[in-house]
Amino acid sequence: MPIKIPHFKHCYRDASSKHHEFIEADGELIHKIEDQDEFYKTFGFTIDMAKAGVLPDEFIWEEYIKDSVTKYTACLQMHIIEYLRKHSDTFTRKYGDQYEDWIAAHAEARTAKGELCFTCKAKSFCSKRRSD
Repeated sequence: MPIKIPHFKHCYRDASSKHHEFIEADGELIHKIEDQDEFYKTFGFTIDMAKAGVLPDEFIWEEYIKDSVTKYTACLQMHIIEYLRKHSDTFTRKYGDQYEDWIAAHAEARTAKGELCFTCKAKSFCSKRRSD
């Protein structure tokens, strides 16, 4: 039976304010993002990108979401899960025992599809993190 992973979504509770960022799991608020720099770093966004004028949301859109048939929405989810594992007590309490299964399922899916991440801009970042 396939492993069911909730859909984690980065959102703004007040659409007019980007100062209050949250993460939802299947529509349920589970984490308030306190350190935006740390959150975006999770996806491979760097200080150099910011200095070059790239906005974090634009980077995530281009790298993970736009043309999602050929992009890496599963990887986006795994990055959010990684962030939550490190920064959210609510996530740990609610999903902590499922984390290892999700990581294994994601690795299996990547392998089955021929290592989809080969063109991902964050590949070296992700590979380094997997060896940490």
